[in-house]
Amino acid sequence: MSYNENADNTLLKKDNIENMHEENSDHIFSSVQLVSVTKSVLAARFAYLSLGMAMAIWASLIPYTKIRLGVNEGELGLLLLCLGLGATLSMPIAGAFTAKYGCKKMQILGIPIYYGSLFVLSFVPNPLSMIIFLTLFGSMSGMLDVVMNLQVAYLEKTIQKRLMSSLHGMYMVGVALGAGLMILLLGLTKNPLLSTSICCLMVLLGFFYCYRYFYPKIESTEKVSFIVIPKGIIFFLGLVCFFLYMIEGVLMDWSALFMIEVKSIAKSQAGIGYALFAITMTLGRMVGDRIGARVGSKPLLVYGVFFCVIFFLGIAFVPYIPLTYVCFFMLGICASNTVPMLFALVTKNPIGSLSNSIAAVSTIGYLGLLAGPAIMGFVAHHFGLAFVFVVMAVFLFCVALLVAKLPLKQ
Repeated sequence: MSYNENADNTLLKKDNIENMHEENSDHIFSSVQLVSVTKSVLAARFAYLSLGMAMAIWASLIPYTKIRLGVNEGELGLLLLCLGLGATLSMPIAGAFTAKYGCKKMQILGIPIYYGSLFVLSFVPNPLSMIIFLTLFGSMSGMLDVVMNLQVAYLEKTIQKRLMSSLHGMYMVGVALGAGLMILLLGLTKNPLLSTSICCLMVLLGFFYCYRYFYPKIESTEKVSFIVIPKGIIFFLGLVCFFLYMIEGVLMDWSALFMIEVKSIAKSQAGIGYALFAITMTLGRMVGDRIGARVGSKPLLVYGVFFCVIFFLGIAFVPYIPLTYVCFFMLGICASNTVPMLFALVTKNPIGSLSNSIAAVSTIGYLGLLAGPAIMGFVAHHFGLAFVFVVMAVFLFCVALLVAKLPLKQ
């Protein structure tokens, strides 16, 4: 037998093994019996909503926490690192625990602890207790982020319908709802403990209805590792996720200051740009599943990132304020489905177990959310705030090229 025939046989065997693995995986998910498909999707939407609400409630508590603990800005910044530390520690192992115990058990455990720690954060009396409960709050946030992405991936495989974009959109709805409720309640009560208690109670009432419809544990033969080391395509997808998460972190932390110092906007109007971005990102995710079904996850991701490059440059260089706002508006539309499409691609291209793959990509992405604003702060200090948006455009152009070149199944 010739060398070429041997090579062809090897490739054929490899393809057969991969096809058998995919067929086995499809059989596992198609055999899962949901109590109700509609209510399972509703429960998944609630999960994302609750995750976003908690983060918005915590953001509203930060000024009160600073006053109550009597710390300065630098000391508060160090305390806030505990949230990121907790998430970074929990995300790499969340996939393995979810594979072992299932999405339902992990959320039944995680959501009450998540909101319980948030409730305690509204009245912690000293920095030590703040460190403990903020680390716990961050660890539950990171763990639930991975579990919820896995739950969506499993649901999509079970009901054969795209859900990733619209469910990610519910996170943004949760952020808006949580922020709005806290503004209203703090205005009425002037009491952060009472306001937080009301919000937590509302979410937990929803939880007691939805928990029975969370995705059940599946029996899988996949080998799951408790130590996640991203490799191959998963490493590159994690790198892409790093820069996609960086978009939101940079805009959240630097866009208002950019509008004040570079565009000379009044402080009271400085947040308009980010608000436009957040609104259009939310709306874009609500229709992203239908668009992704028509054009494919990879093209939607590539073109979305490419147009983000254009509008980042527009924010940096367009001299007219109304056109700058248009760029923020369009940036939200273009960026809206980049992260959901990325996770849709992860579910089609796992290396090892799906749970480990999603945990690895989520962890690297979260590091981008944490480290991105700090990296851009260094850039702003040495080169100016406008250059932050130029550097982001360069990063994203490289991301678009990388995704276009990756051999990804869709």
